[in-house]
Amino acid sequence: MPTPTETVMAFLAVLEQPGGFEEGIRQFFTETTNYLNVGMSDTTGIADSIAFIHAFEGQTGISYMKVDMLAIAETGNKVLTERIDNLHAADGSLVMAPAVMGIFETADGKITGWRDYFDTLPATGGSLPS
Repeated sequence: MPTPTETVMAFLAVLEQPGGFEEGIRQFFTETTNYLNVGMSDTTGIADSIAFIHAFEGQTGISYMKVDMLAIAETGNKVLTERIDNLHAADGSLVMAPAVMGIFETADGKITGWRDYFDTLPATGGSLPS
């Protein structure tokens, strides 16, 4: 059985392939996985998470991401990550690169919970007041 860190790193590797968001969710989520982007979305299960990803891809044009892992720590079944998520369009252009703090919960090689904390302003198309 993979360690929690190995599970998370394998999941993130799938997301680096064009169209990998859906594949990663199908491969690593369960029907009860809670996926929370604090301030943006809160989904449960595979179908709900894929629906969110498809809507987000449609709004932003993202197709895949390359992760710059700045720090990673494991305690029990939890993996804490500090990352830069380089979100790319299908043509390879960079759409956005938010700094993210995340926590993954794992069991039996699956992700049972994923919470990301980041500045949602760029991801939601908002702008700062002048």
